Amino acid sequence: MKPVFASHEEYQDFVMNQLQKHFSGNGILVLRNKDWPVITKLWITDLSKITTLLSDVYGNRGPAPRDPASMFRSYLLFILTNPTIGITKWVEELYHTPLRYFKRIRTRRYSWSRYLL
Repeated sequence: MKPVFASHEEYQDFVMNQLQKHFSGNGILVLRNKDWPVITKLWITDLSKITTLLSDVYGNRGPAPRDPASMFRSYLLFILTNPTIGITKWVEELYHTPLRYFKRIRTRRYSWSRYLL
């Protein structure tokens, strides 16, 4: 199946909602000053065009794919934060983080799996 396009604004809305949910006064996590440069870099970097560029390499049948821009965003987050632990350990951390980087969200028109950052 072809990936569903998610705009950069939709990604930013998702990040804002997750930050408010997990890091506000009622949240369970705390942001450190060293977290902000990474958040800012990913916040301003529009990777949504990756989905459009790669849509031709996806087939019309099969399971719904993860958004390529979200996959690339997760890889960038890995490189910027923990490049020495390896991809397998990184994916394991994503699954065991309370924030749940792999999050199924629904909008009025679309449903897709996305990474938080």
